[in-house]
Amino acid sequence: MRLRFLMTLLLVVLVSSAFAADGRVELIEQLGQKIPLQLDFIDSTGKAVNLEQLIDRPTLMVPVFYDCRNVCNMLLGGLSAILPEIKMDPGEDYNVITFSFDPLETPEMAAHSKQTFLTAMQAPYPKQAWQFLTGDLENILKLTDAAGYYFKKEGDEFLHPIAAFVVTQDGTIVRYLVGQRFSPIDLSMALYEASEGRIGKPIRKALQFCFSYDPEGRRYVFNLMRVSGTVILLTLGSFLLFLILSGRKKKK
Repeated sequence: MRLRFLMTLLLVVLVSSAFAADGRVELIEQLGQKIPLQLDFIDSTGKAVNLEQLIDRPTLMVPVFYDCRNVCNMLLGGLSAILPEIKMDPGEDYNVITFSFDPLETPEMAAHSKQTFLTAMQAPYPKQAWQFLTGDLENILKLTDAAGYYFKKEGDEFLHPIAAFVVTQDGTIVRYLVGQRFSPIDLSMALYEASEGRIGKPIRKALQFCFSYDPEGRRYVFNLMRVSGTVILLTLGSFLLFLILSGRKKKK
């Protein structure tokens, strides 16, 4: 019993030292870069999984720690609210992966978090489409460093960016979503971009036409000039066509 306690204490010290080695808390976007897919994690059932197995389609990656009582819960709660509004098929068109950056957290904690937020969704959602993972420190840091996501431990808490990011099926980062809540249109557009044209639904082209990405605000904004210009041109074209057809009828 004492040996187990000493081993746990040693692990906590080593983990704290590793986090303190860098000490920065920031998000440096790595758009166009790839996350390493040959990394092993543990899913909420206790099964060892490889990222390459899970990221086989556009995927939203959500870094948190499950024992967080503040912003992480707000982020996951907001996500559970907007996922039913995404007009794509979860598990078919996209996946969601939430992973803990605390190596001391367990699959049981991941399972509890998964059950909590799937229940909060209050809508049918395939369990395999939203994975909750834990992992060791080495693999966690390889993933977060590749994504430009830097955090540190302070006491029992973590200081960390509030953000998620979307990757393609080969792990290329295409978009970051920043803040406790992001809109369904922001997530939809990011997933459509990550699909690389594989999802040929009409709504995709309409969304891409009506919305443009604002890199400073890190969100999609309604393109008023483009849409209003198109409406004016269509109206003028329709009126011109009406005049031509009316003129032909009078001549007859």
